[in-house]
Amino acid sequence: MTKLIKKVIYYGNESEQFGQLIKPKEIENITVPVVIVIHGGYWKDNHSLDSYATNAIVDYLTSFNVAIWNLEYRRMESSGRNNKAVWPSVFQDTANGIDFLATIARQECLDLTRVLIIGHSAGGSLAVWAGCRDNIPPTSILFKATALKITSVLSIAGILNLSCCNDVDQPEQVHRLMAGTNEQFSERYQACDPNLLHNPSLDLTIIHGKKDTAVQISQAQSYCDNAKGNIEKIFITQADHFSMLPHEGGWQMSHWQILQAAIVDKILALA
Repeated sequence: MTKLIKKVIYYGNESEQFGQLIKPKEIENITVPVVIVIHGGYWKDNHSLDSYATNAIVDYLTSFNVAIWNLEYRRMESSGRNNKAVWPSVFQDTANGIDFLATIARQECLDLTRVLIIGHSAGGSLAVWAGCRDNIPPTSILFKATALKITSVLSIAGILNLSCCNDVDQPEQVHRLMAGTNEQFSERYQACDPNLLHNPSLDLTIIHGKKDTAVQISQAQSYCDNAKGNIEKIFITQADHFSMLPHEGGWQMSHWQILQAAIVDKILALA
């Protein structure tokens, strides 16, 4: 069994502003690419990086010579008024958690010219958004000229069209996240909606199940229809929202194997 080095490192002062840095011990002092993992859960606090099904991805990544940055961020209450993670907290945490890697890159031997982000559902939304931060309007509070350049993104069942979210099963969570609708706060959506921030130079792969009822495949399709640049689309006919991820609920080995193959391809492309 591979021996692992695991560290919890805070990028901010709040309890949820941290990441888990994980590397095989055998590459402790070798500079390696970084794979950032962002969990989903509709940006709500009833899920965390410890409870979410993206743990299967983290475990799988430990078999590769990469550093894993399993990212946590402030999240909304499960219901009611969103006081814990008011806009733009989730986006700021995601950005700051990613950019913080530059602070520890030398001591942790991280090659920040080779960075892959993998996210599922709400985490897929944040992953694609993070890969397109160069296109955030300079007038936005979220614009940062020194944002870490992202090489590659893998979105799994991602919420990729915040401005038109009637094809997700909890559209109210998008409105809680943004503190309103696109009609009310178009400038916020212009800075946060992946569907409005396409990056043609990003190596982007989108995986989505055609039987996903939580985040319908139209979310992925509308993003791809508006995309600038090449996107690899992997639409799995029989997959639903979680069937690609091993977890305590229902999942399919064949779907997980498709996702594993996509992860391998993304990691090989970093070499």
